[in-house]
Formats: sequence, structure tokens, C-alpha cells
Amino acid sequence: MNYVRGFAPWLCYAALSPVDWRLGTGAAALAALWLLAGQLRARSVDLLGAATCAFFVVMAVVALADPASGLRNWICALANTTLAATALTSLAVRRPFTLAFARAEVPQEFWHSPRFIRVNMILTAIWASAFTLGALACAFVVQYENSATAPLVTVQVLAFVVPFVLSGRYAARAKAAAGQAIA
Repeated sequence: MNYVRGFAPWLCYAALSPVDWRLGTGAAALAALWLLAGQLRARSVDLLGAATCAFFVVMAVVALADPASGLRNWICALANTTLAATALTSLAVRRPFTLAFARAEVPQEFWHSPRFIRVNMILTAIWASAFTLGALACAFVVQYENSATAPLVTVQVLAFVVPFVLSGRYAARAKAAAGQAIA
């Protein structure tokens, strides 16, 4: 459930942008600001929260200032590129973005174990791969048919659902294996 909360701005955008990109980016910016405010209160701002907030605040400003901006056509690709870059950056600095979610599910004594870090590196790599493929697919759709809403929405949904399912399965297997190793 923590994944859903962390990705709420992206889900707001994906659900509302087909109606109007101003509505989608505005709602996503508000959700991102709300989540970031909570992180600031808890003194635990994570890379995904900060990147999400920055992306949607900028996009909402552009959408409201210039509703006919050409960025409207490319926002799906830009969103996935932002997520991919965030995930890849978190891998490069060995602080996978999934740690923020996993720590809510796993006792603190495991947070610094090599196994826990490795599992989260793999989980983040799953998400990074999906976001990268999503960015490429969005760019391909926009390049060849920039008004194709259904394919863009499909790509956005798949870029979240596929890694959500795969990472959930992998995390469950890793948790089971860790339980067997302890027993």
C-alpha cells in the first residue's frame, strides 16, 4: 500500500490527464506537495518524493501558463523519463528508492543488512526498467501519432502495473527466502 501512496501523484496524473492535462498536472502537483509536506514534517524526504514534486509543480505551471504548450504531447515520455532517471540515480548512489517503502514493511534491524539492500536494488531496477521502457514507448507513440490518447494511457498504466506486480512477487519470494534463512 505504501507504493500506491508514494505514486499517488503519478496515478492522479494518469487518471486525470486524458480529460485535460491542466487538471492532471494540477491534481498531481497538489498530491505531490501534500506528500512532500508530510515527508518534511516527518523529516524523511526521499528522492522519489522530491523529484515527483519538482516535476509536477513545473508541469502544472507550464500547463496553466500555456495550455497549448507542445510539452502537453510529450508529458507521458517526460514523466516516465523523470521516474527512470530518479530510479537510476537512486541505484547509482546505492540508495534504491524502494527503501522508503520497504522500511515501512520490514523491522528496523534488517534495514542495513546486505540482503535487504540487495533486494531493494533489484526492486528498484525492476521499476527503472519499466519506466525506461515506458518513456521509450511514449516517445514512440507521440512521434508517430501525438494525439493517440488510448495508447499513451495504456503505456502509463502498464509502466506502473507491470513493475508493481513483478516487484510484489519478487518481494514476497525474497521475504519467504529470508524467513527460511532465519529459521
